[in-house]
Amino acid sequence: MKKLILILGLIFLVGCQQTTGLPEQGENQELPDDPQENYQQDAKPEEPEEPQEELDFQAVRPNEAGQVMVLMYHEIGGTESTWRRTTENFRQDLKTLYDKGYRPVNLNDYLAGHIDIPAGTTPFILTFDDGTAGQFRFLEDGDQPTLDPDSAVAIILEMAEKYDDFNPAGTFYIYYPVPFRQQAHIQTKLEMLVEWGFEIGNHTYGHENLRNISPQEVTEALARHVRATQSYLPGYEVNTLALPYGALPEDDSLLTEGTWEDITYKNDAILLVGANPAPSPFSEKFNPLRLPRVRADGTELPRWLEYFENNTQARYISDGNPDKVTVPRHLEENINEKSLGDRAIRTYQPD
Repeated sequence: MKKLILILGLIFLVGCQQTTGLPEQGENQELPDDPQENYQQDAKPEEPEEPQEELDFQAVRPNEAGQVMVLMYHEIGGTESTWRRTTENFRQDLKTLYDKGYRPVNLNDYLAGHIDIPAGTTPFILTFDDGTAGQFRFLEDGDQPTLDPDSAVAIILEMAEKYDDFNPAGTFYIYYPVPFRQQAHIQTKLEMLVEWGFEIGNHTYGHENLRNISPQEVTEALARHVRATQSYLPGYEVNTLALPYGALPEDDSLLTEGTWEDITYKNDAILLVGANPAPSPFSEKFNPLRLPRVRADGTELPRWLEYFENNTQARYISDGNPDKVTVPRHLEENINEKSLGDRAIRTYQPD
């Protein structure tokens, strides 16, 4: 499947539809029965034994109450700066994360607590603000456009092709009218992102600073984004918002839901501009409506990677079973039982 994904990205998309149509840092950084031939009628069928899960708790040391990095990228390619990551550095970021035991998951899976990664590994979430050209670009030097191998999408797919446990994941917080800066390919790109398993999030229609506009304009900016996205992807649910400039409106209740003309929006998560890892989705401290992110540049990402190397007890470490939540016994009190749903919680005593 991954080979098919990469092949699709590297060849021209025949018959695709065509359609015409760096922030400052925000102030929120603090933040059935089987018949048997000789079956006897009075014999009771044996119930299959539940397979015993073999997990070396002391070796894996799972901690699903630990913190998760939601990484924030903007420009990909060009000269390195606070809001720009070079192609080489972005590619190295993903390799470093993988080598250190991090695995990508989609934001909505994280929000739902559905973190399905190997035991002993740590989830991380990729987010991309602004829908810049280097995030997803086609090259048009020849007769047919091809996926730029140095764009962020191609690099993620390259990692997915190389490693079986690195799944394509990430949320692209685009704005209009021309996300990814190639008008002729808007429809194709949005369709491809969804087909490959990525997500599309709200970044307002025109990158409005929500602190500087009226309540009515806030609602319009968020609803117009949903309408524009659904004009390309009918029925697609846009349910998370990354704040442009990290700016909150005076009435922050407008961020979670609202209606403008015939469009209603509802956001399950509000992403801030920075500046630290987020709590586990099972933690009592988890607040998806104020979700912090780590700025993925040459300073902040290495700093937090080093922090988790030196403080492994603070890092979310998976037990490899998405139907269970495993934590060290002394951290059980930090778990919000309502967040567990149908999942079973289990504890162990670390050595």
